[in-house]
Amino acid sequence: MIGRLLKKANAKSYSYSFLGNLFSSVSQWVVLMLISKLYGTAQMGSYSLAMAWILPFYAFFSLQIRNIHVADQTDTYGFNVFFMVRVVCAIAFLLTTALTGFLFYRDIFMIFLLGGLFKAIEMMSDIIHAEFHKRKKIEVYSKMLMFRSVLAILLNLLMFRFVKSFQLALISLPIAYCCSMLIDFKLLSNLKVKIRFDAGNPLIKKIVTTGVLTGLSLLLVYLLPNIPRFVLEKYRNSFELGLFSGYLSLIVFSRIFVQSVVQNSLPYLAQHYDENNFDKFLSKLKIEALVIGGLGLAQFILVPLSNYLFPILFNKDFKGNEGLLCIIFAGSLFSFMAFVLNNAINAMKMFRVQLPVYAALVAISFVLGFLLIPKYGLNGAGMVFLLVNVCLCLMMGIIIYNRLHNRIKELSVMPKEVEVC
Repeated sequence: MIGRLLKKANAKSYSYSFLGNLFSSVSQWVVLMLISKLYGTAQMGSYSLAMAWILPFYAFFSLQIRNIHVADQTDTYGFNVFFMVRVVCAIAFLLTTALTGFLFYRDIFMIFLLGGLFKAIEMMSDIIHAEFHKRKKIEVYSKMLMFRSVLAILLNLLMFRFVKSFQLALISLPIAYCCSMLIDFKLLSNLKVKIRFDAGNPLIKKIVTTGVLTGLSLLLVYLLPNIPRFVLEKYRNSFELGLFSGYLSLIVFSRIFVQSVVQNSLPYLAQHYDENNFDKFLSKLKIEALVIGGLGLAQFILVPLSNYLFPILFNKDFKGNEGLLCIIFAGSLFSFMAFVLNNAINAMKMFRVQLPVYAALVAISFVLGFLLIPKYGLNGAGMVFLLVNVCLCLMMGIIIYNRLHNRIKELSVMPKEVEVC
């Protein structure tokens, strides 16, 4: 069915992207599974708390320049500008992450340090993958994601088996990501891309100015699902935080297909929009929404199986929360649709409108979190996740509709060129 909805010419790219994201998600889940089974749900909560800080920091310092680079089909900036900015940002990200752990969470500082290190390395690989993505060579960086994920899983199994401290065992992640990054650089050299550092390039200031705003937007994007975790940790305990994080981790496996679709469609959506071909733009967007919406609904099939599935995936603590799981799946459905809408906004190069939208949603999330979570616990956290994603879809839908309406109106009043024979 999905094959009929997607263009045959893109089938290979979608397949590789799907597999790359699948392997990447499995490698992330293996870490949670090992911590849960070998150390306990509370320890998994500690790891999730650290990642709840690390991921928003990663989002900000990435400056969302991957999307900017891929959408820049006219090559206005060039790879070197993005690469120089990314090097500086990766160093700043690692320092910020380590400092946060040292100042506020010394008991789990090693998680912050090693987590920040492997994400900083990932940040460098990501900008190399962006160059292949821009050139529509999806299979190249997808294969690298698969290689990195398999290596990380093998090293995780080895380290968690022989190292008593799960915090120290996380050294497996930086090692795997570093090996993969070295191969990424080798592949980049095959594209005849010469890396040059030119700090005086005036385009750097322009990309940083845009990137800071988009980075703040992305920080807020990653902060949104983590706000319930912060409130749970403050008003409840690490055990409930671990449960909530475990249930949310299942959504990662659904998101891999969502990411595959939106990653592959971005350059095509940007091309259709730049060419003012709004029919093709909307058609591709509708197909994405149909496929991804169906996937979101299909998640509910797992609810009757939850008391059997989750104890196998994690431990016996994950039983008897069918109501919470329904709420989370409902929220994930809207979060998937938000991926589609956000991809359209990126293709339309409306990067700056994202900041006020996500800032408003973060404020709403904090208010709902402090109102619902202290009273309703895990179910309250699930309701926050659901309501925030509903608001996100509504806001993005209105923005896209207004932009397209105004663009079509502007083009309709423009004088048509008269061909002179």
